[in-house]
Amino acid sequence: MDKPSDSLLSTSTHFPQGPIRSYQRDALATDIERIRFNPANHLTPLELAPNPTRISPTHSADLVSASSRSHLNRNLKSVTPDDYRADKQGMDIELQEKPKKKIRFALAKGFRRNEDEPVGWEAFTPLPPQSFHKRQNYIRTTKYTILTFIPLFLYTQFRRFYNIYFLLGALSVLYGSASLSASSQITPLVTVLVFAALKDLIEDYARLRSDNEANSKIVHVIRDGVSIEMKAQDLMKGDLIYVVKNEKLSVDAVVLATNLEDGTCFIETAELDGLNIHIQCELPNENLHSFEGRAKYIVTAGAARPDHRRSFFEPEKHNEQSRREGQIVDGPSVVPLNMNNLLLRGCVLRNTEYAWASVVYTGSNTKIIKNMKKPIQKESRLMKWLNWFVMGVFIYNAVLLFGSTTLEFFDYKGISNFFASFFSYFAMYTYVIPISVFVMIEMDRFAQGLFMMIDTKMSVVREPAPSAPADEQPKTVFMKANNTNLNEDLAAVEYVFSDKTGTLTRNEMKLCKWYVCGKVYHDMDDPGSFGRDLVRSNLLPKDAEDMRLFYRVLVLCHGVIPSISETTHKMVYESQSPDETALVEALANSRIFLTNRSKANVTFTIPNADGTSTEQIVEVLHTLEFDSTRKRMSVIVRDSKTGKMHIYCKGADNVILQRLDRNPKVNDPQMVQAAVETLHDFSVVGLRTLCIAYRELDDDLYHHFKDEFEAAETSLVDRDLKIAAACEKVEHDFTLIGCTAIEDRLQDEVPETIDFLLRCGIKVWLLTGDKQETAINIGQSSKLIQPDMEVVKLNSKSVPECGNLLSDIRTNMEASAQTGKRYCLVIDGESLGHVFAGGHEKKLVAVGTYCHSVICCRVSPLQKSQVVLMAKSHLKKMTLAIGDGANDVPMIMSAHVGVGIMGREGTQAVRCSDYAFAEFRFLKRLLVVHGRWSYMRLSSLILYNFYKNLTFITPQFIFGFYSAWSGEIIYEEFFMTWFNLFYTSVPPLLLGIFEQDIADAEAETYPELYHHDCLIGSSSVIYYGVFLTFGEEDIGTSGRTIGYWMMTFIFSNVVVAVVFGKLSLITHHWVWVSWLMLFLSVVVFVAGAIIIESIGYGSVVGTYKECYSTPAFWLCLPVLVAACVVPSAAVL
Repeated sequence: MDKPSDSLLSTSTHFPQGPIRSYQRDALATDIERIRFNPANHLTPLELAPNPTRISPTHSADLVSASSRSHLNRNLKSVTPDDYRADKQGMDIELQEKPKKKIRFALAKGFRRNEDEPVGWEAFTPLPPQSFHKRQNYIRTTKYTILTFIPLFLYTQFRRFYNIYFLLGALSVLYGSASLSASSQITPLVTVLVFAALKDLIEDYARLRSDNEANSKIVHVIRDGVSIEMKAQDLMKGDLIYVVKNEKLSVDAVVLATNLEDGTCFIETAELDGLNIHIQCELPNENLHSFEGRAKYIVTAGAARPDHRRSFFEPEKHNEQSRREGQIVDGPSVVPLNMNNLLLRGCVLRNTEYAWASVVYTGSNTKIIKNMKKPIQKESRLMKWLNWFVMGVFIYNAVLLFGSTTLEFFDYKGISNFFASFFSYFAMYTYVIPISVFVMIEMDRFAQGLFMMIDTKMSVVREPAPSAPADEQPKTVFMKANNTNLNEDLAAVEYVFSDKTGTLTRNEMKLCKWYVCGKVYHDMDDPGSFGRDLVRSNLLPKDAEDMRLFYRVLVLCHGVIPSISETTHKMVYESQSPDETALVEALANSRIFLTNRSKANVTFTIPNADGTSTEQIVEVLHTLEFDSTRKRMSVIVRDSKTGKMHIYCKGADNVILQRLDRNPKVNDPQMVQAAVETLHDFSVVGLRTLCIAYRELDDDLYHHFKDEFEAAETSLVDRDLKIAAACEKVEHDFTLIGCTAIEDRLQDEVPETIDFLLRCGIKVWLLTGDKQETAINIGQSSKLIQPDMEVVKLNSKSVPECGNLLSDIRTNMEASAQTGKRYCLVIDGESLGHVFAGGHEKKLVAVGTYCHSVICCRVSPLQKSQVVLMAKSHLKKMTLAIGDGANDVPMIMSAHVGVGIMGREGTQAVRCSDYAFAEFRFLKRLLVVHGRWSYMRLSSLILYNFYKNLTFITPQFIFGFYSAWSGEIIYEEFFMTWFNLFYTSVPPLLLGIFEQDIADAEAETYPELYHHDCLIGSSSVIYYGVFLTFGEEDIGTSGRTIGYWMMTFIFSNVVVAVVFGKLSLITHHWVWVSWLMLFLSVVVFVAGAIIIESIGYGSVVGTYKECYSTPAFWLCLPVLVAACVVPSAAVL
């Protein structure tokens, strides 16, 4: 069942007219994806962006003549990463040259624009009949086959040291003098392996059924000019497939056409017969969010089309006037392809009757299959301690083994006896390490993860989005536990690294204030005030022009899509960015309505003084997309009246202000200074700010940019760098128009949660891209900066200055360490760059240890992960990173524990995280309740299992002193076999699942309880207690002396009673299941002894009756249990 999208991600400002058309990717293909199709007035590829409700096309190049292509080739070759390096006043980052892959691949002459460009992958449509092959799209996700199951399973199991250890113990009984039989020694290992094999088989069978369903799916294909049906497994690269509504794709394919007149992409349906398309793209890879390629297509000229327009695939060049007049529909013979053009395997076609697509990747080459690899598993700190604990027990085992063997050697003085006793004792002492504990740990973690996911106190009910279908119901969002291996680490977190937007805040943006013409408009308090001023008759001409430019930038420079809600039947705006939606909604308050988008035009209405509205249509030539490194978005438009071209830009203040024209006639220094002061005022109250700017472009500059931009779009070498270099040619010398301020409110209980974490002794680092003033304000409102804290700012201009400032700050903090003063360090992105560039990480970490909280502002996604890695490597403390967006993924994956917020920025952070939930406040319960319980439960489970096994096997060693080191066992053999597997396995498992030392309400009330610190003497008490109670000459109730078999049975009863007594002592929280399984375990032990004795296996018939009828047994049993358990009770 397909789920609705969590967020809106569209990447362009060109949108189609008409009804919404969408694709949706199901859970298999990770994000939900939808597509909106483009009109056919220009040849433009379809766009597909992660997780959008609507999607927009990229503005494509016009048809290019041979001379133009030659000019483009020269421009393409001249733009290299070395030519494009940002200085400190220019771009935000320095672009680095990517290594070029040398790929040997023969191509047809005349296709590549640069003969030196490597091409990794080709697809030709249509396919020639001689190239047809079967099973090219066959997939197999199963781990095993019939032939490989046994060897691969055994290889997997015996890579683990403890399984090899138990295998050696089983093989040791093959030596003739072993006290245990081969069946009793091999049974525990075989039982554990059988359970593991059944688990793997069940999981693999489910994969096999899924594979068979996917491979046998019937698809529609055009081959050799004929429409046929075939199994999905027989699809090939280059096949032309026909996809209908609600059909799931079985390949990665580039969409060519749809049933919509305004949705054509490369071709129109009527031209499919003459299609000849050649796609070049990158080699198959696992990156779900990146794709680079280009397509060349030719359609054979045929009869005249019904609309009497010539095919836009004909190679003739047409002039600008014919294009504007709509006489033809044409485009370039080569168009760029990116991730927005690619439909991934697992996508589902939504709200579109049909689509044609050309297959690019098949089978194991598809991106989703490439991603089906086991992620790197993080290992918990407790498991590392367990490895050392096992090593210590192994050493204890070795002491027992060599001690027993050596003592027997001194008695018998023979090398042959030495080896015989070695193997005999080796088999016996393997019981020191509990074979079932490792299975119990996995079962316990699974149960704890299940408890987390069904915890109603960590769930929220979310209402449908405004654009959702009318029948969509509110849904409950529960927590996800993607990696239960780290449950116990949640109780040991000492550093939390958090994103701000969408993590601490709601990511529900509302425009608060405008600033234009030297005036601040309080739109939240007085909605529509800007629009009322706009229609005033007494406006100065310059102010009127500035206000016109201001709203034109805001109404054109964004990725918002207007649509009609199915529930309210009103206009709603949807976008990748909540900021952009907030701006367009605020314009609507001023009666400036965005009404429609096509691929090349944006339609909106503006108010008139008489209350009417005027519709305006603006031609958009290019969109220069926003990303986290550019921190700005621009559009290039053509004025329909004057024919002039302008670039409109909005972005972060530190980026836009650096790109302003320095001419005082263009940007009055006083006006710029007033704008900067206004920005500061907005920031100190926690508002998100954007600067608005524009410039006019002359024809020469525009065409030079256009040639270079279009050449970069179709490049397969350093495409991103070349596009960025082309954008730099026009994104400068701006005129500042104004700025905006947007409010993003904190989520519920964020201040209380952060305050609680700080009281737990956890240090919180906030990593945000906001201005320093905004970050400080958010820190104060979220209680990250508390009244008794001193705020220390680190703003350096160079690497040496940064090092000196850090040294001075550390010295001052050390001097006041005894006063108990608390600090909050605030460091900006530039200074953070100086820290990493100058190798000052240790200094920053040292300063951070004196601070209860740290705020890093104006940081990039890369710097976020660098900060986390710095803390991990230098502090050696448990770290947790929490975020909600794709830019937080590196930080989440770098921390010991990664937490994703299921917010409005897609699901990438959720997929890459170890745990995920809907709101930040749930972090408190995750750590202090589930984390604490998991740590306490698992540590109790591990310690108890080793305790019972040491208690169980140590009497065997003591018995050697009284059995002349003969290797005779003190217990009945059947009891030794089933002690760990059945008699004492279930109660400790339930201890690890249900144990609670305190209630969850108490854990969430007292932060001091968060850090919770979690025996061979019992063996001596058991042995000597039984030995002294029952001597060799004692007479039983039958009149016979108490012999060997009765002693083994008495020892077995006492050991079981002691370990269950210990279990009862350490259990704080009893549930009915715990009582029931404890009782059943005792029943199984007694019933097993009776049944085994009755069939003549092991002990002499009548042993259990003799034992249970002896008064001394009932006297010593409670005394010995109390002697073993009471000392522990005193400690606890």
